[in-house]
Amino acid sequence: MMNHQVVIISVKQSENVSKFLQQLKLQHIPIRKLGFSKEHLMFEIDVQHLRALRKIRKRYAVKLTIRYKAPHKILQRDGTTLIGLLFLTIVPVILAQFIWRVEVDANTVELVDEMDNYLQSEMEITMPIFKRQFYSDRELRQQLMEHFRQFSWVHITKQGSRVTLTPQLAPKETISLKQSMNQHLIASNSGVITHFDIERGVRKVEPNMTVYKGDTLVSGVLMRDDEVFVVGAQGEVYADYWLETTFSIPKTIEMQVLDEINWDIEINWNQLASSWKEKSLTPLKSLIVNTPSRVFHNKTETISENDVEKVILPLLHEKMIRSLPLKSTIKSEKLLHVYADDDTVKGKVLYLVNENIATPLPIHQGE
Repeated sequence: MMNHQVVIISVKQSENVSKFLQQLKLQHIPIRKLGFSKEHLMFEIDVQHLRALRKIRKRYAVKLTIRYKAPHKILQRDGTTLIGLLFLTIVPVILAQFIWRVEVDANTVELVDEMDNYLQSEMEITMPIFKRQFYSDRELRQQLMEHFRQFSWVHITKQGSRVTLTPQLAPKETISLKQSMNQHLIASNSGVITHFDIERGVRKVEPNMTVYKGDTLVSGVLMRDDEVFVVGAQGEVYADYWLETTFSIPKTIEMQVLDEINWDIEINWNQLASSWKEKSLTPLKSLIVNTPSRVFHNKTETISENDVEKVILPLLHEKMIRSLPLKSTIKSEKLLHVYADDDTVKGKVLYLVNENIATPLPIHQGE
């Protein structure tokens, strides 16, 4: 089947142009719409005569340009096409080094908005961001779970230039109505009351009041007009209290440190050449092989007394917050004492913890 794709030829005027045209006629190459100007002559031929035309051009050393009359139907073999293919391969590789979107996939719209606001205002994540400057999965998960205490885990999915955060809520402790109707809430620890989240019961303390372990926080018994009603107590009572902890760590710590992430980018030249020859478009992912490689080095750190606040305290803070019940927070911390001997650094840290100190106490019969 003959290919009748039309090609427009523009020949620069020279002394060999007439010989060039005569030779085209001798080779039985049909010329259509021949036109002249001061510097060029132009005409049209069918694409199947293009190879013969190029041979004649070399013989007479004339300068010409070739373009297809309907360029959108075919991939042209010219400089513009080559530049376009280079942009097609290089630009996506460059853009792939950035994260363009961080999405939150949560159960409620309110939680999505709250997480989005925290990512932008507190963590200062703005798009686009270079992948090497983005938080690691561990750092991102750690900060989110520390701020949103109701999360038991945060799934992080990375697909191309998009990061999806899927929080998993911790299971709620369910208390049967029958059980909650037969209990008080007492203090499991001493502290200063900060706030309440009471569902049922009679509150016995006020904010900023100091309570001691065993004090009744919420009563499950209601007195009215000399009558006693068992209403039960259910909810949470939060208080601040100081928690002291000690630590002892080796002075010399060995760790692996990430130096850099290298991206080994290879272009499948055989596939590209085949695509060029067949005048077909090949998906970009089959032309480019992008393989990440992480470079680590072993590092030995010697911890001194001066390094405790910037190295040890953040680690102790994370360990402490994970040991506390859900929704607990650490408001402040103070380094009480630190000293180092030959091979160990020891010390004491005081934490100001805000925690739900309400614990159920059964109502005794006849109370």
